[in-house]
Amino acid sequence: MGQDPAMLTARDGYVLDKMLRDRPPLTPEWLALLKRKVSAGRLAKEVRAPADLAMIDARVSFRCASGLTDTRRLCLPGSYAPGGAFLPITTFYGLALLGLREGQSMAFDRPEGRRDWIVLEKVLFQPAGADPVPLAPRHPFRLIAGGLVERAFTPANENGPGSGPGPSAA
Repeated sequence: MGQDPAMLTARDGYVLDKMLRDRPPLTPEWLALLKRKVSAGRLAKEVRAPADLAMIDARVSFRCASGLTDTRRLCLPGSYAPGGAFLPITTFYGLALLGLREGQSMAFDRPEGRRDWIVLEKVLFQPAGADPVPLAPRHPFRLIAGGLVERAFTPANENGPGSGPGPSAA
């Protein structure tokens, strides 16, 4: 049996290490898949992730043994809305996709006793692979002494400016 086709970023490796330490295993099969992923190779922090690497917060297109083809965003367990286009890494498919590169597949056992597999078709967006947005040039600002002296300041309550019952009336 060869090494699993997976390469984790430093962040993804940290998250999986923490899951292995802190989360109770959902099933023995899920724990086995998690341990396989934790033992995968790691990218050094200073190395830029390849553009075709599935990582947390990446939007990926995949297909699996059931015939399902879908596009989802890999996410952390508490950062998704059910029914949305998210795939938590605490699911079999989400965990199996993590660390794969385009065209790679991974087989794993399911709790119901069958063997399943998933193929990473395409990485459509990867946060680490995106070019940084250049910052607009900053213009220095000047402080002008007494610049607001002529402006009248009228405090407002929740009902707008002027007198009124104020917040206690609510």
